[in-house]
Amino acid sequence: MQKWALISVYDKTGVVEDAARLEKMGWWILSSGGTAKVLREAGIAVKDVAQLVGGKAILNHKVVTLSREVHAGLLADPTKLEEMKEISNLGIPFIDLVRCDFYPLQDAINDPWATVESVVEKTDIGGPCMVRSAAKGLRIVACKKEDMRRILTELEETGDVSKEHRQTLRANAEFEVAQYVKLSADFHFLKAIKK
Repeated sequence: MQKWALISVYDKTGVVEDAARLEKMGWWILSSGGTAKVLREAGIAVKDVAQLVGGKAILNHKVVTLSREVHAGLLADPTKLEEMKEISNLGIPFIDLVRCDFYPLQDAINDPWATVESVVEKTDIGGPCMVRSAAKGLRIVACKKEDMRRILTELEETGDVSKEHRQTLRANAEFEVAQYVKLSADFHFLKAIKK
């Protein structure tokens, strides 16, 4: 089965090197927007998420990875033949690795000119949803650069990431999403109290 990685990062530092290491190991890369542009310009072969979902980003880039194709590729259970057949029949790749960080919401909140509307506009929805699907599907998921470095080393040394390491990555991913959502919730509670 072809190995697919979905890479979508706000902080592009090191993303080219990471993708190149994956590519060298035979992984195919899915990406979108600015990340896809950076990877393409560096000579990395990238399939745009738009090709997978049948259309470009919509609503001023609010909806990109929020699609059944992406989430099916992350949630299909490789131990269930019927699920693997279903995504294959639909032309959906089995995505086994996600590298995703979130828009820095704290920066938007700390902006002295921040309003509820400006913070809502900068709140990442697609990234956390994608990371949670990857965690639920027990995929290799990295929200932080240092996690990705360890993942790449293990892949290069063994060809896979152990179930135990995947479980740790799952826990880390859920924690990152929880922290992000709590930051948003705290901001909105404070604004509600002030009214």
